[in-house]
Amino acid sequence: MEHKQESLENIGTHVREILAADVHASDELRRGRIAFLEEVERRNAVPSYRRSLRPGSRRWLPLLFAASFAAGTAGLWIWMRPVTFQVGEARPGQLGDAIEAADGRATSLHFSEGSTLLLHAGGRLRVLSLATGAARVLVEDGVVDATIAHRRSAKTRWDFEAGPYRVTVNGTRFSMAFSASDQSFSLSTAEGQVVVSGGCQKTPTTISAGERIELSCSPHEAPQPWTGSPPAMEAPLARERDLAPPSKAAPEDAWRELLSAGRLSEGLRAAERANFERVCQIASAKELLALADASRLFGAGRRAAATLRVLRQRFPGTMDAATAAFTLGRVAFEKQHAYAEAADWFETYLREQPSGPLMGDSFGRLMEARLRSGDRTAARTSAQQYLRRFPEGPYSSEARGILLR
Repeated sequence: MEHKQESLENIGTHVREILAADVHASDELRRGRIAFLEEVERRNAVPSYRRSLRPGSRRWLPLLFAASFAAGTAGLWIWMRPVTFQVGEARPGQLGDAIEAADGRATSLHFSEGSTLLLHAGGRLRVLSLATGAARVLVEDGVVDATIAHRRSAKTRWDFEAGPYRVTVNGTRFSMAFSASDQSFSLSTAEGQVVVSGGCQKTPTTISAGERIELSCSPHEAPQPWTGSPPAMEAPLARERDLAPPSKAAPEDAWRELLSAGRLSEGLRAAERANFERVCQIASAKELLALADASRLFGAGRRAAATLRVLRQRFPGTMDAATAAFTLGRVAFEKQHAYAEAADWFETYLREQPSGPLMGDSFGRLMEARLRSGDRTAARTSAQQYLRRFPEGPYSSEARGILLR
């Protein structure tokens, strides 16, 4: 211990000599430096770990403890407080609301935990959910620049949805573009990395800093007739905020044009006006997926599930049918909290598309669904399988947490 104290004294002497040799420092700055060093030397003349508390000082211990507890409580409150966001300079953001960059100007979104999104002119998005270190954003059309704040003490997970594509983010800067008209997608990463899944990809793709990906999948399919029972309907959407613009298509087919343009909420309302049962009988698989997504995103969970079951009956054995199984799992998990049912649907996707583009996400969600359903043994098995396939995947921290329980 004496050797360490001697070393510290030598360092202090060396610092003093360096500061004294600074010929450019003013007299006032020199005096300040000297006073600072003298005060440090005085305070460390008797190291704190060798001092004993004076009897009179012990009465302050409860106050010090209370102050420390209050500071810790305040820090915990700051860490756990709800995350909010602001649109532009002053407008508070609301979950689910359509946010558009109109009038040829970009629109910024500022999140209270430090993340920012910049929606370029002509773009449209919605913030679907928001929590500490996590969020879901639906990009309906346009270009978005994202800077996601990385939390050192916990996992950061943001999910972006753009048509058939999914982007999983863990603290990074990137720019993505999605065109609803032709379902084209591109993404470039400036910092960190993201995982892009869905669309025409067979497996998820990791995009690291300096890399770029461009994808394009046609949304059109020849519709097939269907004679089964119509899906169960729910009441029309209560919120009628965005009116559909005039369409060149016939009124009964306006929903096709709106869905193709990525205007999901308007396409859903147009399908309701055109008789949703008839629409489900003539829609293509991609259109049924879009209608189910619109129903799921805007509150009609039961109708979303019914629409997806229609898809699986009309287009059995296709990749879209497997995607419907995956989405049925999401509806059961997120909307109905039916975790055992959700696990069954994620397993169905993996069975039908073992190397499909949603395979990694299905494994991760299957693990979570099994855990929440109370089947810890199956959850551990899924966690082990996930880590073997994706040791650094977006669900890796959750998988390791399950195995440590």
